[in-house]
Amino acid sequence: MKHRNIDYDVEEIALAQWRWKIYPKAEIVPKEISEQMFGSREAAIAACIKEINNDLDSPKDLKR
Repeated sequence: MKHRNIDYDVEEIALAQWRWKIYPKAEIVPKEISEQMFGSREAAIAACIKEINNDLDSPKDLKR
């Protein structure tokens, strides 16, 4: 799946235990996997989209 040009997916680990994975564009950067479990696929997707948005919208550290 894709949100704001970032690839991600969700997987069911056990019954009603879902987590998301974000795949960065840079191949040398490891994928980010949620530690938190979610009770549904929809909740995991919503949390993943929120994480992507927060990362893309957060101000980056400026080098002086």
